[in-house]
Amino acid sequence: MISPNAVGIAAAIGSAASWSVGALLFSRLGESLSSFAMTLVKGAISVVLLGAMTLLVRGYSDIGSQAYSYLALSGLLGIAVSDTFFFSALKELGPRAVVLLATLGQVVTVLLAVVFLGERLPVWGWVGIALIISGIATGVFPEKSQEGKSSLRGIIYGLVSVLSMSVSVILTKKGLDGVSTVYATLIRMLAGTLGMLLIGILTLRLKKWVTPFGNRSLVVRFVVAVCVITIGGFWLAVVAFKYTSVAVATSLISTEPVFILPLSVVFLKEKLTTRAVAGAVIAVAGVVALCTIGVATG
Repeated sequence: MISPNAVGIAAAIGSAASWSVGALLFSRLGESLSSFAMTLVKGAISVVLLGAMTLLVRGYSDIGSQAYSYLALSGLLGIAVSDTFFFSALKELGPRAVVLLATLGQVVTVLLAVVFLGERLPVWGWVGIALIISGIATGVFPEKSQEGKSSLRGIIYGLVSVLSMSVSVILTKKGLDGVSTVYATLIRMLAGTLGMLLIGILTLRLKKWVTPFGNRSLVVRFVVAVCVITIGGFWLAVVAFKYTSVAVATSLISTEPVFILPLSVVFLKEKLTTRAVAGAVIAVAGVVALCTIGVATG
């Protein structure tokens, strides 16, 4: 019988691969869509998809006001805030740099798990964190966007995204007791999408956001990208957080650079610099250190 920890580890790796593919797909879509539009419509499609999945597995249940609050707030931070800034950073930096920068978010998540969830982090865990930060500094900060603009704005957007997501992960973990992973993901997605809808209404930009989706070809490509992110990225991440520790789950999800490097070469025809490869290798070495410690301390 497969242990819960093994399920969590497999889900985390699947989530990392899905986020890498999703970043690649959305980087192309971002050329014709605003970050706000992508977040809102992605959320709406995801709510329908997750709602259908929840019905199929009969995952609905009364989980209590506290769990609802944790998951809803998690959705607002992790989707309405984090995803919007993620798409903005994606436009400025490209998928490879953004995925590597997102590794910093996994470090922050582990630190928050130590402080707020009582998870332990021995000396080698701190060594892993140091390696991850070094890898990011090596592989991301020298980069320029594809349009030749300074990457500073993209880096700021990316930092806001990963910090929001880190806090969101802690809130998700606290709200997962006695909740099916599909239903928990649905609650998060619904809260985040409603938040984006409210922003669109209050700023009178809702019509402008959704107008580009009159293009049928664009809608088809967008739906495919959303399915990859929703099922592979969001749901598998929640499965990972439920069945293994936050330290292990976030460390494995941090392996996105391993997947994005070959994908960016093959599909975006990007040329990898020595610094980019070195940064990814150093960051992943830090992930391995963190993951090994996480498994050992369970």
